[in-house]
Amino acid sequence: MNDTHHSKPIAVLWERVVAGDTSAAFLEAQGIEVRLGRPNLDPAYRTHRAQDFIEDLQGAHGVLISGGIRVSADVIHALPDLRVISKIGIGVDTVDIDAATAADIAVCNTPHGNDTVYVAEHAMTLLLALMKQLHVWTRPYMTGGGWRSPATFASSLDERTVGIVGFGRIGREFARRLSGWNVRILVHDPYADDVPAGVERVSLEELLASSDAISLHCPPLPDGSPLLDASALARLRKGALLVNTARAALVDRQALLAALDAGQIAGAAIDVFDPEPPASNDPLLTHPKILSTPHVASWTHEAFFGRRRQAAENLAHVLLGRTGASVVNANRLKMHDRKA
Repeated sequence: MNDTHHSKPIAVLWERVVAGDTSAAFLEAQGIEVRLGRPNLDPAYRTHRAQDFIEDLQGAHGVLISGGIRVSADVIHALPDLRVISKIGIGVDTVDIDAATAADIAVCNTPHGNDTVYVAEHAMTLLLALMKQLHVWTRPYMTGGGWRSPATFASSLDERTVGIVGFGRIGREFARRLSGWNVRILVHDPYADDVPAGVERVSLEELLASSDAISLHCPPLPDGSPLLDASALARLRKGALLVNTARAALVDRQALLAALDAGQIAGAAIDVFDPEPPASNDPLLTHPKILSTPHVASWTHEAFFGRRRQAAENLAHVLLGRTGASVVNANRLKMHDRKA
């Protein structure tokens, strides 16, 4: 192991630090040595290579990351000094939790704040934008001489059926925003113990067959396979709409494009991609029936800086042996609260 007698715990801020971000100053005030990762040292850095990550973290006890880097078992095995991985955001599917736990590394996330509200609002906005054809009636469309015509009509949520896949915090917030719109709300989530009045819990098959629009709010499947593959998309009600603010891996991209071309799906709104950012000629950006946003469902000033501060606090709590960190694998660790 490296730096075993270092006087201070060392934390690497892998993600790019921007003006107004107090995470580095906060950690230094706690007596933690802060090092900046490669994305901060090279303004053009975008590829998030595992080997670069490993090199930057040699001797480090903690790291702050977002979703740009995948912390695999191989990465974890190459970092024997690491004690905590602090993830910005709720999802930790980019980290091999089992490998981290086996190495006695705490994996933290930032579940607090209003991220669930922001994502639910964005999903609702995307759904309404699809129904109102805002991906068609754009500024370039109008400046190019386009105007309303019988070739394109908007639709309405009134008396429609909306299916929600995943009924955790975000799915519930999304359902709450649908209440009052005179819609039937269907939910599929095998782990949801209770659903509020006005929400029907159904199988995935029934949800696909019955919904005029579907919004995804669940984690990816453990094996990485798409939840909505060609077979599942074929079971959708013809002309349905799809909104994905969750994870790109949930939908088979080729099957989605084929379903859009065939008219099985009338439109899709996507906020998540793999890789990110996508290439400028990616069909998910250029297809006329797709409304795309650049992974901004929770991209608010409050959320951006709040998540980073929470992630820094998680790092400090674990590295300094304090309680209060949001540790997703806490009940499986031996000594996740020990000092570095």
